[in-house]
Amino acid sequence: MIKVQGQQALKANIAKTVKEIASAGDKAMQAVGLEIIAEAKTNLNANKTNNTGMLRASGKVQKAEDGTVDAGFFSSEQSNGYAEFVEFGRGPSKNKGAIPLEDSLKAWVHRKLGIAYGKELDSATFLIARKIHRKGTKPQPFFVPAVKKIEERLEQIVSKYIKNESKNV
Repeated sequence: MIKVQGQQALKANIAKTVKEIASAGDKAMQAVGLEIIAEAKTNLNANKTNNTGMLRASGKVQKAEDGTVDAGFFSSEQSNGYAEFVEFGRGPSKNKGAIPLEDSLKAWVHRKLGIAYGKELDSATFLIARKIHRKGTKPQPFFVPAVKKIEERLEQIVSKYIKNESKNV
């Protein structure tokens, strides 16, 4: 019978190496997410769709419960879908009823057009809300172009983290 010495140490080293490579993969995906968010923020500025700064500030990279990494624009302060409406635009409203005037739209009109609070602002806000209600809004892509740009460098970014981690093994 042949007895292999150090088998337990070998198994432990393999397990440690697998953990370190998984950790490097996590770090790489975090880095990819941060680069996507940075590029998307640059696109928001270039598109001049950064009126309040709220959308720009909501860009985050977070680890999901299932272990994946999510990069996107998330905010509890904004209506659901705000980033999506900017990215993909918004079609006309299917609701033929009253046009809801949200305070956030009034604040946007105030900042964007410089109209003081009062009847003139209310009128301008109503007209803009009616146009959005009837015709929707055009897309102003900022996130998808960022993903595509960073996607070109994905292998390079991940390889860098894996190589750095493999030096430690």
